[in-house]
Amino acid sequence: MVRSRAEYLINKLISNTLSEKELDELLEGLGKEEMLEQYSPILEKYFNELVEEDRTNYKPELNINQNDNSAADQPNFAARPALPFYRDYRVIAAFAALLFSVSALYYFVPPTASLKQIVATPQNPIARIASPDTKEETAPRGKRKNVRLSDGSLIKLNSDTKLSFPKPFGRDIRTVSLNGEAFFNVERDETKPFVISVGDLKIKVLGTSFNVKNYDDENEVEITVKSGKVSVNLNSESSNPIILIKDQKLIYNKSTEAFRITDVNAEQESNWVNGSLQFNNTPMLNVKRTIEKWYDVDIIIEDKALYKTSFTGVHLNESLDSMLESITYAIDAHYEINGKSVVIRN
Repeated sequence: MVRSRAEYLINKLISNTLSEKELDELLEGLGKEEMLEQYSPILEKYFNELVEEDRTNYKPELNINQNDNSAADQPNFAARPALPFYRDYRVIAAFAALLFSVSALYYFVPPTASLKQIVATPQNPIARIASPDTKEETAPRGKRKNVRLSDGSLIKLNSDTKLSFPKPFGRDIRTVSLNGEAFFNVERDETKPFVISVGDLKIKVLGTSFNVKNYDDENEVEITVKSGKVSVNLNSESSNPIILIKDQKLIYNKSTEAFRITDVNAEQESNWVNGSLQFNNTPMLNVKRTIEKWYDVDIIIEDKALYKTSFTGVHLNESLDSMLESITYAIDAHYEINGKSVVIRN
């Protein structure tokens, strides 16, 4: 009987003899529903064979106690000898390993993963399909942080930001996930695109510098290009990406899914990396959120009418007092600092 390709690959996986090319084929196949349907009966077959083998190999011994007449006519089956741990549980372990193999491959390893991403030892074949480690870098409120990725790219995280990425990157793509604000200086690699997941948006570049702002408490995502080109897909069903060039800014509304593109001075827009906060007719609610993250404080604006005001100004490495002095002077208000709480009132 001719074995299917799926059975051939699973058999080699179990025997730990998969080549790199065959492993890539197995990984790619597990990302397709039609291939998963082929793998399911094969795994079930292997499991049933293991169970049957375990039953067949067990042969109880019949002992007759010749010295005890009361028990002379009663057969006594010897207790099954205790087996070492690896023997007693080999059926369960083998089947669990098989299921874990497919689950890990399907849910955690991208279809393009290569053997270099997977740690393997001759004694542990299942380790070959473990998912690549995911690392998180965070910058808490009141702090900024620089992150150097394995490909040489430099990412500068603004306050209250989290960056997630695999370590190391995959063979064919460099993927990160961002929540907060960061300035990306991406090392160019035309064979391995750099992709940033920002909610429903996917930002794709080969090598460029740009700023991305995506805070949970804000309804807009902002992408500003400082150099090169940036490709943006607004959702997973988008077939035509939006191309941004130097000094262009895309503003995407999370609620309405509408977007607009404006011309800006990208150097000024991303000057926060140098310690400079710049506001250009910025609504007071956005000013409040920026100050809270930058200085790690909570601001209470008692007079709601002040939310209708806006603020313009440039502030380089200024203290909280100095910043609040400028803001309250511009909107004709007063402020009071109590620990990490700030109250602004008329």
